Amino acid sequence: MKERDELLDRLGLHEATLVHYDIRRANVRARTALNRFLFGRLDVKAVNGGSKTYRYPGLTDAGAEWVGQSVFLLEPGLSDRLIARLRELGIRHWARTVYVQ
Repeated sequence: MKERDELLDRLGLHEATLVHYDIRRANVRARTALNRFLFGRLDVKAVNGGSKTYRYPGLTDAGAEWVGQSVFLLEPGLSDRLIARLRELGIRHWARTVYVQ
């Protein structure tokens, strides 16, 4: 493991995970929950005649990179969180380890 890490350092590469998921269009509950998990959300509440905004960050705020439709590139710790959430929601998914600069 140490040799591999040293080689990756010399080559200027680091490990990442490419995650692709396939969610049915009709599964609105899971789609909404996953979008909030990935992209976060804003809630605006009425407070004393004004409004207050609450921001809940998603994985993209933590460093997940959106590659394309239903495809994300993540560091290993973030990919573990995404895969766990996909399993909780019963969403079919695939993950592959890749090395990026």
